[in-house]
Amino acid sequence: MLSRPVRVCSIQYCLRPVAGFEAFADQVEAYVDVGDDYDADIILFPELLSTQLLSSMPRDVDQGEVMRLLADSYTGEYDALFARLSSQYDRIIVGGTHPRVVGGMLHNVCSVWVPGHPPVHQSKIHLTPTESHTWKFEPGNSLEIIDTGFLRFAAAICYDVQFPGISRLFAENGMQLLLVPYLTDDRRGYTRVTGCARARAVENQIYVVTAGMTGSLHMVTYLTAQFAQSGIFTPSDYPFPMDGVATEAAANSEMVIVADLDLALLDRAREHGSVHNYRDSANDGMHIVFSGQINVHKRDWVD
Repeated sequence: MLSRPVRVCSIQYCLRPVAGFEAFADQVEAYVDVGDDYDADIILFPELLSTQLLSSMPRDVDQGEVMRLLADSYTGEYDALFARLSSQYDRIIVGGTHPRVVGGMLHNVCSVWVPGHPPVHQSKIHLTPTESHTWKFEPGNSLEIIDTGFLRFAAAICYDVQFPGISRLFAENGMQLLLVPYLTDDRRGYTRVTGCARARAVENQIYVVTAGMTGSLHMVTYLTAQFAQSGIFTPSDYPFPMDGVATEAAANSEMVIVADLDLALLDRAREHGSVHNYRDSANDGMHIVFSGQINVHKRDWVD
């Protein structure tokens, strides 16, 4: 069996006040540079990364308008930044999430940049009460899978990983690696995300990578406290770490974590593992119906 490793780097990003977009871009690039030093194929940032820019805006902005303000003010610069970094460093970069107006509606969107290609945008499907009632996001209705020629991967944004149907639909369409950018304000929220991420790895026999936010923005509502402990998770069987954890960050520390994930081991586990969760799920008669679109984006890339 030939090894087929993919190196992933998860950024446990620290929220701190910035004077404007240039300072934000400098901090983002510093993390990308670290991922480049580790020769990572994929670099993952946390959910709502661009909310750091709220620290440079007037504090009297209505909470119901802050996400649309970010979308209107910074989407062009945000896209240009990650397009440049992906091309310059020759890395696949998952830019956390950023508010975007999609079809006239405000979405929480995870964007993926593969060198030499336009970005792929995955809108969040399930919204928390704060997202829907306070920030006025609308849910997305499509699932996006990226096929690089050596790997199929997708993103499930925070709350979305807590619903097994999304990951199952991804897996049924060949996804091997699930990326989970998240933002949680306490240990309970982190536990929900991480517990479900590890369950998705077991039930689909895939790899799952989470990236959370630490730090805080003083006097910015809903961003005054964060809890994160990012992780890289595997199925729980003999070819993998005994506890299903490839590596894990220290809680609430600004840092990166890196792991090599061998895609060949997924094939071996699905065919010859102690259990066959992925295959048995396909044959148990309980199938998922999705009313939206499932799109596979060809993004050929060789590091």
